[in-house]
Amino acid sequence: MLPQKNTEYDEMNKKVTIGLCVKNAARVLKIAFQSISIQDYPHEFLKLVIVDDGSSDNTLSLAMKFARETDIKTFVTSSKGEGLAATRQIAVDNAEGDYIVWLDDDLVLSKDFIREEVEFMERNSNIGAACGKEIVITPKTIAGILEYGSLTATHLQNPKNIGTGGSIFRLKALEIAGGFDTRIKGAGEDLDVSYRIRKSGWALSIVNSAVYSMKYPPATLRALWKKHFSYGYANHYLFHKNKEKGFVLEYFPPIALLLGFRNSYAISRLTNIKNGFVFAILHFIITVAKFDGFINSHLDGYGHADGKVKQSLGF
Repeated sequence: MLPQKNTEYDEMNKKVTIGLCVKNAARVLKIAFQSISIQDYPHEFLKLVIVDDGSSDNTLSLAMKFARETDIKTFVTSSKGEGLAATRQIAVDNAEGDYIVWLDDDLVLSKDFIREEVEFMERNSNIGAACGKEIVITPKTIAGILEYGSLTATHLQNPKNIGTGGSIFRLKALEIAGGFDTRIKGAGEDLDVSYRIRKSGWALSIVNSAVYSMKYPPATLRALWKKHFSYGYANHYLFHKNKEKGFVLEYFPPIALLLGFRNSYAISRLTNIKNGFVFAILHFIITVAKFDGFINSHLDGYGHADGKVKQSLGF
């Protein structure tokens, strides 16, 4: 039986690991380093684990340089191209303390981000993982507006699954859930592990006081299509592994259109753009991208007992 929610919280300094998994991120890596450096959580209680997934640019050398310059204890290693799930598990295997905070290379964190997430977890011992609240900076492209509209509409207080970027995971919850599935080579490793954490009896949540923003949302519809194609490709694996219909229900056309109109409402509130019907149709097209990825994944056998990942997808 899991421990019950704490009724009181005495502030203390808990050892916390920051997990940063990167690949060919030299262009944006300084954003992550800046977010880490400004944290007001005591640096002597932090450990940074950077795992490079076989970059072909100078990502690894930049990580090594930051490790020499920062006052935070830092461990840098490489997964040699084994995939995102493997890099996350390497970070977990080298973590210290009770928590691991995940940072993507292009996320801008508030200076109190780690402190707010840790305090939230200390107050709520039934929570296995929680993500921060994304502050939406009004995008300048249609692709960016679509992406942020979707994020705003689905930002629920009690989510069924959460992504890793801007999130804190209880290491004990990760251990009980079995860690990351290193057979996953592309997207979806975060949804899979958060799903298993929830199934293990832990709750998931949002930390509204821990805020962050994304520096570079998708700039073109082509980039957005590629991103959601990869999500659909991953969802096929997750659907077969977890037998959870929620991974594919959105592909049903009536549901896709309803989600599109819901997201259009979020977009209109966010941007004051009133062409809701247009964005509903564009959302539907993006859903088609996920469905296309799902079908391709099925044809490749990714998620089937004897299936392998199609290498041409870049996973």
